[in-house]
Amino acid sequence: MNEIDRDTLKSRLATTVLLVLFALVAIAMATFAWFSIADQAKARQLALTANAGNSLRFDLDAHDEFDQYVKTLGFDEIGARIATDLGVDIDTSKLQPVTTSDYENFTFEDGSAATAQSGAYLEFTLHFMSREDVVVRLTGEAGEGGEAGTQFSSNVEGLPLAMRMSFSCDGQTWVYNPNSGTAAVAAGSATEFGLGTGAATEDSNMFDLAANTDKSTIVRIWLEGTDANCTNMLKGADYSISMRFEGVEEQ
Repeated sequence: MNEIDRDTLKSRLATTVLLVLFALVAIAMATFAWFSIADQAKARQLALTANAGNSLRFDLDAHDEFDQYVKTLGFDEIGARIATDLGVDIDTSKLQPVTTSDYENFTFEDGSAATAQSGAYLEFTLHFMSREDVVVRLTGEAGEGGEAGTQFSSNVEGLPLAMRMSFSCDGQTWVYNPNSGTAAVAAGSATEFGLGTGAATEDSNMFDLAANTDKSTIVRIWLEGTDANCTNMLKGADYSISMRFEGVEEQ
């Protein structure tokens, strides 16, 4: 091999090494789903309101009479119930990225089981009652008194898009996914839907209520580890949740 060929080969090898190094740096700097950090997402607000105009109410316990149910529930009441039932202080605990295929059982990135008792995700039971036969649905529309519509919010832009909430009863589950369009779609064993900021549509309909009959619904709230927005950019983020329900009389 002559001197020129050796120089050419050295030059090509050096270029190749540089390209490999650039690729490794790019991979190292990229952000992926399933962030794993010590300072994870923490609740700052959890508020529920019902549209009183259609006589829909709820509570954390079942009651005999409609008037024993309430129109609003706040962070303190829900947090106290989660602490009593699961031993989790949601004022200090932090969500961890989890995922689920059946919307009842959750796992971490390595496939190990995640439990509500660990505080990795939130779980509590709501009891609903209405004076009429209605279909209960979520709405993104604000209330007449300025109550916020259903939404996730955060001081970090991507966090709300990585969050989910589900409602399970009657052997079915409905999942609010802020990334979804407003049309409801089947998602495994559940129905998944999104919400706009306007009035709700039939696509956000969930379960039926018979007049003056209590119905319990399991609510779960989690940070979806497989969502593209669930990256280390969420480090230290706070989040708030508002849910607004309305009951639509069945035709």
